[in-house]
Amino acid sequence: MKKIITVALAMIMVLSLCTISAFAAEGPAFLETAEDLYDDLDSASNQTVTMTLEDGYVNFTVAGNNDPWLVFKEPLPIGEANKYAVIKYRTSNSEVQSIDFYIAVAEPHALAKNIVADGEWHLAYAVMDEGGDANKWTGNGTWARFDMMAGTGTDWAIDVAWIAFFADEAAAKAYTGEAAAPAGIINDNDYEVSYTIDKTNATSWANGQIGDISVTYFFNVEDDGLSVAVRALGVKDGEMVQLNFNPGNKLWEVPGQFISFKLGDALTVLQHNHKNGLLDNDSAGGADITDKVANQIVKIDNGYEFKAKLPKALFTITDVEGASDFVYGQDDLYFGMFLVAGGGGLSNQQNTDYTDWTCKGLALNQYKFAGTPAPVTEPETVPQTGDAAVAMFAVIAVLAMGAAVVFMKKKAF
Repeated sequence: MKKIITVALAMIMVLSLCTISAFAAEGPAFLETAEDLYDDLDSASNQTVTMTLEDGYVNFTVAGNNDPWLVFKEPLPIGEANKYAVIKYRTSNSEVQSIDFYIAVAEPHALAKNIVADGEWHLAYAVMDEGGDANKWTGNGTWARFDMMAGTGTDWAIDVAWIAFFADEAAAKAYTGEAAAPAGIINDNDYEVSYTIDKTNATSWANGQIGDISVTYFFNVEDDGLSVAVRALGVKDGEMVQLNFNPGNKLWEVPGQFISFKLGDALTVLQHNHKNGLLDNDSAGGADITDKVANQIVKIDNGYEFKAKLPKALFTITDVEGASDFVYGQDDLYFGMFLVAGGGGLSNQQNTDYTDWTCKGLALNQYKFAGTPAPVTEPETVPQTGDAAVAMFAVIAVLAMGAAVVFMKKKAF
C-alpha cells in the first residue's frame, strides 16, 4: 500500500511540474545581453560614446553629442517575425526622448518612447516596423545601429541590462511579467463607417502637432441616435476627441454644434455653441451632457477606446431659425472630425485656415450620414356615403335606360 501511495505522489509531482512548465513564459526569440552589446557594438563608430561593461549591464556615457549612436560590427539577424523589442534600462537624464533602433546604419528606424528618467530600472518597448519610417522591418529583420539616447541634450549616461525580441506584445509582456494591456471595447466589424485622423491627413489649428497620434472614429446610425466609438492612440489623459455637426446643412452660416469627449478614467461629454432638444444650454466652453449620453471608456496600451450613444434630440437645434425642422434619420446629418491633443488642435477637414468657424468657413459638408426621406404617398379618394348613394342612383338610371332601349328594339322587330 505504501508503495502505491509513493508512486501516486511521484506521479502527481511530475504532473505538477509539467503543468508549471506548460504555463511558464517562453523565452525571447532573440536576446542581446549586456555582454553581447559590449562585444557586438563598434565603440569606434562614434568617438563621443564610451561603453563600460559593469556587473549585469553596460553603461553608455556621452560627452558633447546630442544624438549619440553606435553601429554593430555585423548587423544582427533578429528575424522578420520578431518585431517587438523590450529594453531594460535606467537613466537620470530627463532630456532622453527615446531609444532608437536602426534597421540600416541610416534611416529607417523604430522608437522606444516614454522613457522614464528617475535613475531606476524600467522597461521600454519598441515595435520594429513602426516609428520614423514604418514597415521597413518587413523583408529585412536585421538590426544595424543603436541610438541609446536619442534626444536634444549633451553629457548623458544610460545603463542597459538587456534587449529582447519577441513575435508579439503578449509574448513580451508574459516574459517580463508585466500585465498585458487591457482589452479594448471596440469591434471594428460592428460599425458601418470609420475614418482616421493621423499624420497622413491631419491639418492643424492652434499649432497642433499630430506626431504619432492616431484617432479612428466609428459610426452607426440607429433609430434612437448616433452610436459613436473612438480608438484614440497616442493621446493623454484630459485631451479631447471632438465631432462637429451641421444637421441638415441648416447651420451653414453659423458655427456648427461641437461635441467634445474628454478622455480619462471616466468620459466627459460636452456640447458647444447651440441649444437643442437634449439640453437648453449653448455654452461655447461646453455644457456637460455626460449624464444624458450612455457611454463607456477603457484605457488601452498607448491610449483609450470609448463608446457613446448620442440621442437624436441632440441634433434638433432650437436657437437657429429653421434648424429645428431637421428630422433625424430623414435629413442628411453633416459632420466633421476634430481633436485637441498634442499641444493644439487637429482635424481632417480640408480647410487649413480656421479663421472662419462657421460651417461654411470649415466646409462642413464633406462627410454626412445620408438621411432616408419619408415616402410620399398619394391620399386615397374614398367616396362619402352621400356620394356613393348618388352614384348608385345614376348607375341604376343608366341601366334602366338601357333596358328600355333593348325592349323597344325587340318590339320594333
